[in-house]
Amino acid sequence: MKTAKRKIILTAITVIIVCATYFLLRLWDDTAVRNDLIDYVNNKIPRAHQLERQAMDYSGSLTGGNYIDDETLFNKLKADIIPVYKSFIDELESIKLKTKKVENINRLYIEAASAQYDAFVAMRDALEKKDGEGLKAAKNKLDENRLLFDKMRTKLAKLAKKENVRIKKAETKN
Repeated sequence: MKTAKRKIILTAITVIIVCATYFLLRLWDDTAVRNDLIDYVNNKIPRAHQLERQAMDYSGSLTGGNYIDDETLFNKLKADIIPVYKSFIDELESIKLKTKKVENINRLYIEAASAQYDAFVAMRDALEKKDGEGLKAAKNKLDENRLLFDKMRTKLAKLAKKENVRIKKAETKN
């Protein structure tokens, strides 16, 4: 009889330890994601975002109502927009994260930025070749890339909400 009671007590203790370990690991994981997200937004993204904003400011200064001529746009793409945007992507790629959830957000950001970069390169190449259709296609790519950035921002907002992290909305021009 004592052996049966001992087995029941040991089983109960084992179940309690397993459950407690599970819940502590879940709590730690949630805290790790929250802390990683806060670090990402406050410390790791600002430098990259500054480069992105600089490249987009260069672009905005010569597109839409600010358009001057193809040669000026070509020179700005070649000298400023593309190199700065490449630095922005390099900065995003250099970010080291601790959790998969935040890493996935950064991966989406890199994907969107890379597509944007490709569109800028296509625009530069089309201007160099004086290819009107290529230029139109590159501009369409730039417009389509907004969807990728929107997807990344939506996922970031959802994760922030889940982790109870407030993110101040930054002004972006992409």
